[in-house]
Amino acid sequence: MKLVFSKMLVMFLAFGLFGIVQIYAQASDLNGTWVANIGDYTQLGNRMEMIFNNGNFESTLDGNYISRGIYTASNGRYTTQTTHIFGDNFYEIGLESRWYSQEQIRDILVPIYRMVFTLEDANALVDYMFILETGTYSVSGNILTMKKDDEVESFSFTRK
Repeated sequence: MKLVFSKMLVMFLAFGLFGIVQIYAQASDLNGTWVANIGDYTQLGNRMEMIFNNGNFESTLDGNYISRGIYTASNGRYTTQTTHIFGDNFYEIGLESRWYSQEQIRDILVPIYRMVFTLEDANALVDYMFILETGTYSVSGNILTMKKDDEVESFSFTRK
């Protein structure tokens, strides 16, 4: 059980990071794959990618799906909404390799989280994985720069 909760803590941290990373414009010239320039995180050997296609996104870590959702952007402002989480991220509890909606994740994870957290906190942890994000963005050459809550992240364009 300790291994499961420690892995889940890592997932919460990763989803927090992906919440920051999942911030892209809907402009067609941004369609393609962008790699996060995240210093210590990528120095650990992890390659985080965001794949954008006309208002939809998918995020991967070392080639494995993490999340997918929708995004909109205009006038240098963006909004993203994660709609699904990939089951492999919770292999410790036996989720299948497929996409899960927020309600499906809630039905599976809240009973497990309740072993450690209050019902309110357990639901909040699930909600955090699907949080609506807003912020600002700009593109200069092949670099996408995004700002949310005074945190600035950059991404390099890799391919269409």
